[in-house]
Amino acid sequence: MRATRSVVVGGGIAGLAVAWALAKRGRDVTLLEAEPALGTHSSARNAQIWLPVDDDETTGPLALRSAEALTSLLGAETEWLVRDGALVLAPDAASAETVRRGAEKGGVKARTVDFDVVARESPVVTERVGVPLWIEGAGIFDPHAMVGALAKAAKAHGVKIRLGARAQAVESDAVRLEGGERVPYDEVVNAAGAWAGELGRARGAHVPLVPLRRHLVLLDADPRAAGTTVWRFGDAQVYWRPESGGVLASPCDEAPVTASLPPADPGALEALAEALEPVAPSLVDAPVRTKWACLRTYAHDRELVLGPDPRAPGLSWMAGFGGRGMTVAVAAGELCAKLMDGEDAPIQALVRPDRPQPEALADHTG
Repeated sequence: MRATRSVVVGGGIAGLAVAWALAKRGRDVTLLEAEPALGTHSSARNAQIWLPVDDDETTGPLALRSAEALTSLLGAETEWLVRDGALVLAPDAASAETVRRGAEKGGVKARTVDFDVVARESPVVTERVGVPLWIEGAGIFDPHAMVGALAKAAKAHGVKIRLGARAQAVESDAVRLEGGERVPYDEVVNAAGAWAGELGRARGAHVPLVPLRRHLVLLDADPRAAGTTVWRFGDAQVYWRPESGGVLASPCDEAPVTASLPPADPGALEALAEALEPVAPSLVDAPVRTKWACLRTYAHDRELVLGPDPRAPGLSWMAGFGGRGMTVAVAAGELCAKLMDGEDAPIQALVRPDRPQPEALADHTG
């Protein structure tokens, strides 16, 4: 009796994670990646910040398990993550309590500090309103190490990785590639990131997935003055961290776009300046070394989309990761494989592809 043929569409961290998980369960897995290399879109174009403080039912548990699995793969946590802490500037006590709850679930610790500590950890901060928290256990991850380890593990379990294999459609029994080739499957996992919504619709299974453009800007500023990772929560979010002898910053912008490798918008620099002005004005006039845009793709309720879709037999989803794919995808891949085998999970109802969705994208919360 032959093994189940599983085809995974997408070679970012989500696709690699679920391919590895399925192969460990005995599947004959083929992974299709449109680009000439793995992990070239959202998996590579991010700020590399490990900050699992979302107060929800999925981020914390999946982040904890992902960290455990990655450390096991690479032999030591320091091979992929440096936990040097971070500052969160919460707008009020209620927001600070939400961060504390989320941090506890995510395996990090949030404690309230005074502004003297803020000044010591990040001298560029001048704002002295709200509630500052020190996040012990936050840090900076290495996406190349993470993607490389997953690819190596997947191949070791027999996963066939095809690069430059662009999926045009998911048909009822095969994935049709650009050029006309059909890759047959018994089950297919849609892990196509920003393109996942289009592929699902073509298969008759609609999940409202919205790619949002976010900008990252590398400033020619003193990394010693920036000090550490700082994330200002609230209505005017902004974050920064030392990087490559400068400061990497983002205005946390969200603009709906079509699935693509998005060009940077010159207006992002103005948005960043406006966000930095009240909290770290000395960064506002720093010269710009470079800037780029990335995509964060969300379902309307901003929750993950995982597991089999009852509306399209044979189709499963590994999508909707937004900005937390690098933090939770390894464990989410294990969960997706578990759901595909008909096993139950406590968060199954939250992530199922056919769950009810709001009519529009939920408000930005983190």
